[in-house]
Amino acid sequence: MTYTAFSLHKKLVDEEGYDPQTDEYYSEINKRIRLEFPHKFGKVEQQTTAKPTQVVASASRSSKPGRKIVKLTPSQVAIAKKLGVPLEEYAKQLNITKE
Repeated sequence: MTYTAFSLHKKLVDEEGYDPQTDEYYSEINKRIRLEFPHKFGKVEQQTTAKPTQVVASASRSSKPGRKIVKLTPSQVAIAKKLGVPLEEYAKQLNITKE
């Protein structure tokens, strides 16, 4: 943390023009140290950077025909085995009747 404070001091004074004798300087050092080491302080501060926006697909997108997963209940599995029907075929017919 000490080296980070030295680095922040150099940046604030040399690059950003802060006066190290002012309360504003100490406030800025404190804020930036808390951002760098949030785990050292009890309260986590939110960073002031803007959050990226989420990009979503349009609502009019058509669904691609693909593989649909059908979960069979234990009773459905028992019925398919009793009838001697493969589970895939039973699930396929079950899906057709539901549509």
